[in-house]
Amino acid sequence: LTVLFILMAVVFLGITSCNDDDNNEEGTADFKVSMSNTVLANREYSEVNIDLQQISISVSADTLVSGGWYNLETNQGVYNLLDFTSGNDTILAYDSSLVVQTVHQIRLILGDNNTVVENGETYDLDTPSGQTSGLKIPLNVTLLPGEHYMVKLDLNPDESIVKTGNGKYKLNPVIDATVVQF
Repeated sequence: LTVLFILMAVVFLGITSCNDDDNNEEGTADFKVSMSNTVLANREYSEVNIDLQQISISVSADTLVSGGWYNLETNQGVYNLLDFTSGNDTILAYDSSLVVQTVHQIRLILGDNNTVVENGETYDLDTPSGQTSGLKIPLNVTLLPGEHYMVKLDLNPDESIVKTGNGKYKLNPVIDATVVQF
């Protein structure tokens, strides 16, 4: 009976250690996306509002997980981009257990409530492809298991807003993405 008990304990430990090895092979990382604006915006606009609906990332199939677009947990809402100057930022999306792989792009899907405010007047902000294929930002970072990553999106409002000849406004985003590992 003692030999049987010892044999069962050895088998149990062997199975448990195999499962732990599998988890280490396909580890997870903490991944967040934030918005900031390090360029002091032209005060021609008092607000630049985007209607954020979803943030997705394009990942490769370099692990057991298949590649493609993956939706992050997104803090939806209308954000005034000029609120994020002078070191202010906000978390837009996150995944606290993203399976380790390579992230190639970030995509921001926008809703219909995008506006600019100029001289106290609110104007619609046209966001070509913002509502369909999204605003895509290149990013190539390979995640390591157990690590924490913050992608800081820095939008330059002065270069991103185009006032057309017919009095309309278009978003032609100039966004830098910086990855910070902490």
